[in-house]
Amino acid sequence: MLYLILGITGLLLIVALFTYIRYRKQSEPEEIVAPPVECCGAHAICEKGLKKADVHIDYFDDEELDAYKNIPANAYSDEQIEAFREILYTLRTEDIEDWLISLEKRQIDLPEILRPEAFEMLP
Repeated sequence: MLYLILGITGLLLIVALFTYIRYRKQSEPEEIVAPPVECCGAHAICEKGLKKADVHIDYFDDEELDAYKNIPANAYSDEQIEAFREILYTLRTEDIEDWLISLEKRQIDLPEILRPEAFEMLP
């Protein structure tokens, strides 16, 4: 009987020791690294804003779309819409946002019918 009580007591001491060690490791504060001074903390917003603010225009083999400058988004013909659609579906998913920014910089409105398709394809 004495061995059983000593065994249970020893086992409880071992569990208590491991629990204490685990709690102590978790309660240690993690080292917090401050972001750079120029960082506002809103990376996605800042990067999008920077892309739009840059005066350089990126082309995606879509120079023919420059002919559609200043045409309202609801005034395109079916053939013109297909020209936009062909380019949209040949772009890599990660390039779609940059392409839309490029169109905006060039004052080219994306046809209204393609807007939902383009936004669904964004990563």
